[in-house]
Amino acid sequence: MAAPSKRLKMGCEHTDADTDSALSCFLQWCKRVGLELSRKVCVSAEGTVAQYGMLATQHIQEGELLFSVPRSALLNPRTSAIRDLLKKEEAALQSRSGWVPLLIALLHESTSSSSHWQPYLSLWPGFSSLNHPMFWEEGERARLLQGTGVLEAVQRDLRNIEDEHQSIVLPFLRAHPQTFPPNTHCLQLYKRLVAFVMAYSFQEPSDNDEEDDDDEDEDEELNPPMMVPMADILNHISNHNANLEFTPDCLKMVSLRAISAGEEIFNTYGQLANWQLLHMYGFTEPAPGNSQDAVEIPMETLREAALH
Repeated sequence: MAAPSKRLKMGCEHTDADTDSALSCFLQWCKRVGLELSRKVCVSAEGTVAQYGMLATQHIQEGELLFSVPRSALLNPRTSAIRDLLKKEEAALQSRSGWVPLLIALLHESTSSSSHWQPYLSLWPGFSSLNHPMFWEEGERARLLQGTGVLEAVQRDLRNIEDEHQSIVLPFLRAHPQTFPPNTHCLQLYKRLVAFVMAYSFQEPSDNDEEDDDDEDEDEELNPPMMVPMADILNHISNHNANLEFTPDCLKMVSLRAISAGEEIFNTYGQLANWQLLHMYGFTEPAPGNSQDAVEIPMETLREAALH
């Protein structure tokens, strides 16, 4: 079943990094790659709503910079160690989702012991903590999610994942066995990475997003997803107190209001109802916390009710 929060709860002391080797290695890596963290915040697995999160250690005023991530520290197909191969095979990796190049980059980086991204990806060992409904037992999923819209979304996801893996990803992996040893790159790992991208990736707004707010084009091509170290540490609530800003040189997390010492710092994943949060992230916001929560009633159900 899904947990009530983004990741399973573990429990801000500045000694957390000393007792958590994965977190300590990640924070050291952040310094090496030029990721700048405010002295007023800390990353912790204690005092947060879910596993890792970010806490204020001092009072923070509205508009303060919490951290900045240089674009060179973003994980995407252009920064991966196999970027030349991905560029060469770009045409063969086109897919409906648009995620395949990033997923293949993650397949390589997550299984390479010499990966530049190893300290970052080690925060999710084996990606086994992901609790999306796609990993629930099929009978439990059908019993608990019937009528929510999640069941149909998950079934559609699983079909698309298997179709893209079979028709695009697998032929690519088989064509490059030295880079992708067959015994380490299986469909199950690929599914885990899809869930990882679904839950933790970011998409940069297009230049004309604001201009098109009143005249949205559903066929407009979205920017591909990318992994943003540190930004994905923050947990979500609809009434968030921080926001990610995109600049030419870096990405910045900025406070939206005053934040007291000891308070958790939250980002938002968007204006999402609980069924969407459960589907994409594996958690829901406790009632009545989610101001975006909604229930969808199929037109067929309304029609049947009207006839009776």
